[in-house]
Amino acid sequence: MTALADNFRIASNIVQRDIKILFSDSFLVAIMFANFAIDLFVTAATFGRLVPPSSGIPSYFQFIAPGSNFVTCSVAAFQSGRDIWRERYIKDLTSYLLSLPASRRLWSVSRVAGGVARSLIATFPGTLTICYLYGILLDPRILGAFSIVGLFSLGVVGISMAVSAYASSIEVFVTVRSTVQLYFSFFSTLFFSPDVFPSFLRPIVLANPMTWAVEAFRQLSKPGVGLGPASVLVVPSLAFAALGTIVYLYHNQL
Repeated sequence: MTALADNFRIASNIVQRDIKILFSDSFLVAIMFANFAIDLFVTAATFGRLVPPSSGIPSYFQFIAPGSNFVTCSVAAFQSGRDIWRERYIKDLTSYLLSLPASRRLWSVSRVAGGVARSLIATFPGTLTICYLYGILLDPRILGAFSIVGLFSLGVVGISMAVSAYASSIEVFVTVRSTVQLYFSFFSTLFFSPDVFPSFLRPIVLANPMTWAVEAFRQLSKPGVGLGPASVLVVPSLAFAALGTIVYLYHNQL
């Protein structure tokens, strides 16, 4: 029990450290929220006026709203990988950090947890805003909303850690990050329903983690829905998180 308590305390300290790193650049946090606000209240509102209810989507504004938050979530999650890259290549801190009292596996898992915590904090205002739009702000379904955001960020943090381990330069990291985010945004159901895409692209769209997250969040608008919609993200998110942890450990020859 004492060992478990010690591990929990150490993991908490590591997570707190990552959160402090996020808020060390308050301008970045403000920019992430500003991007969400622009996506939601400018892009979504504009597109909402262009897409009539006769299209089969009663409210395009609410249709696109969750995706605006998940875009912000992916940006915040990839920031975790960027910080890990900076520690290794710019600040040369990796060897020192991995020599701290925490076991190396605990350290790696805690970095994933820290990335998820950062993403949840960065998207907290956006998640609350969309829960208000969906009428679930004071409903138990809000737990499902944060579960979906947390699971999505878990997977993306894993991807970002894997990319940061092998990126030889910040340009490579940014290029891969932009490519992944492009796939998330434009080859998902963020903007369109699956039937809008050509038949040969639909399998790619339906295999997109952003599609799973957005569709799960949209299910929360239905009364009586609990944590069920979030379940679709559990296995892939844990798989991506495990990938990021394993690659981080292996690449640092742990």
